[in-house]
Amino acid sequence: MARFLSLFLLFLSLLSLPSLECSGQAKESVVVQVPSKSISISEPFVISIVFSSPNSVNDPSPTYRFPDIPNLKKQGISRSKSANMVNGQLIQSSTFSQYYEVSVVGNLSIPSLEVEAGQQTLRIDPFILSVSPSQEETMEAQPNNEVPVEFNGNTNQPFFIVSSDLSKPYIGQGFTLSMSFFVPESNGLALEFDQNDVQIPQLIQQMKPRNCWEENFGLTTERILKVKIKGKLFTEYRFFQASYFPLDGREIRIPSLRFRVLQIQAKSLEKTPLYFTSKALLIRPLPLPRHPLSGRVPVGNFQLIEKITTEKPSTGQAIDYTASLVGDGNSILWDSKTVESDYFLDFSTRATSTSIAPFREKMFGNKTEIIQVIPKQPGKFVLGNYFQWIYFNVKTAKFDTLRSKIVISVVGKSSDNRLSTKQSEGDLYRGIEFKDTLDVVWSRWVNWRQVVNLILFGMSSVIVYLVWKRPK
Repeated sequence: MARFLSLFLLFLSLLSLPSLECSGQAKESVVVQVPSKSISISEPFVISIVFSSPNSVNDPSPTYRFPDIPNLKKQGISRSKSANMVNGQLIQSSTFSQYYEVSVVGNLSIPSLEVEAGQQTLRIDPFILSVSPSQEETMEAQPNNEVPVEFNGNTNQPFFIVSSDLSKPYIGQGFTLSMSFFVPESNGLALEFDQNDVQIPQLIQQMKPRNCWEENFGLTTERILKVKIKGKLFTEYRFFQASYFPLDGREIRIPSLRFRVLQIQAKSLEKTPLYFTSKALLIRPLPLPRHPLSGRVPVGNFQLIEKITTEKPSTGQAIDYTASLVGDGNSILWDSKTVESDYFLDFSTRATSTSIAPFREKMFGNKTEIIQVIPKQPGKFVLGNYFQWIYFNVKTAKFDTLRSKIVISVVGKSSDNRLSTKQSEGDLYRGIEFKDTLDVVWSRWVNWRQVVNLILFGMSSVIVYLVWKRPK
């Protein structure tokens, strides 16, 4: 899981957080990126266009066109969006990624390419695409997306299916729906798609859940995959894929769908309609345990990936702490981390970024924050005392907390000569950063009240004694 999330973070880092060196008056920009020029034959080759602009002039629907590449076949287009706070300015970014299927192993010479983005034509210089053989197991369907075999009978026949990776997600947990047509390698029928540009959108409208937040994979054409089901090789034509996050506990009913193809008769070449029917799906969201933060924090599997420019700064030296929260939950629910400065450390947010994008067979989110830290006192400081993120862990079925594991050792002179923490964060100073001025004032009043109460108690005792001793 950790390696998987790290790979996703590496992929997403090429698409999301802008440079911190940008000026306060950021302008619209369009860049084209090639995340990787070395892939396996089971992986798609990707070209991405990133549109970035200040919020006030952001174009919600930019135009673009990806090039055709010799020996590569276009598949679907995915998209991701991010909102980045850079030096106090909100920057909106939209990323569109074109997937290409590679059919041969070796070093492929890719010629110069032109990508149309808005009113611009961007150029990609010629390069070599290295394609390595895939491992045998990569041809198998992934466990979370394994195709059910209890469909309409024989796996030697084509079939149409709507599948979900989860049948009982928690409220707020993402589940992924896919709509695909499978054709076995041993298929003897001559088939042809029938007006998919009209038929598929109609089927999608019928199957979409209503009480969910949707994050679409953005397939504009069918994605062609090779998978194995019970040892038999199939070609999957995936028409639709999206992750949904239930907003409440109502049941989600995906109706049975009817998919039409044309069968070509061998002798007469006559085309006759042939129908395939998917099974209906019932998804029952599970309620979350009672908690003050239910519905306000992400639900899923998350990992904290963090780094700091140095773990041994000097007092007064500005360092950057970067925290990335990566996982398959809805990352828009992560609150921005606002940490108050105290006597020991000074904090200020430099940049924030929230992105969500498809990676392999899941929709992953990434919330990244860069926070400037200026130590004011020498000593050792555990950043986990300052940085914590709460979420619902679907593996343990409990609310969980991600904490920073970084410890900084500050050297140098104290900024306040009356107090030094050079040796360590001792008991004398432990928790002082959480003290409020009002607490100190109230403590003084508590002391005075105790004195007054003691005097009143003494006077009451004297009165009782005198009453008891008086002559009868």
